[in-house]
Amino acid sequence: MAVDSVCTLTPIMRLDRLGHAQPAGDTGPASGFANVLNGILAGNQQANAAADAAVTDLATGKAQDLHTVSLAVAQADMSFRLILELRNRLADAFQEVTRMQV
Repeated sequence: MAVDSVCTLTPIMRLDRLGHAQPAGDTGPASGFANVLNGILAGNQQANAAADAAVTDLATGKAQDLHTVSLAVAQADMSFRLILELRNRLADAFQEVTRMQV
C-alpha cells in the first residue's frame, strides 16, 4: 500500500461566508429553490419522454427487453410521485402560512 497516493488529493474549497454578495442575476434563496424545482420538472419531462419512447419501441418490436421498458416506466412514475408530493407539501405549507395570525 503506497502512502504517496494520499498526497494527490486536492484541498477542499473554502465556503463563502453567509451574507456574502450574491452573483449578478441571483436574487437569493428563492432563485435557488426555483432552480431545484425547474431541475426536478425537467427530470420528470425527460423520464416521461424516455418511458414513452421505451413503450413505443416495445409496441413496434424494436425493443425486446421488457425489463428496461418497465424500469423506464417505473422511473417516470417515481418522478411524477416526487412532484406530486412536493406539490402537496407546498400546498400544506401555504395553508399553514395563511392560517398564521399576525
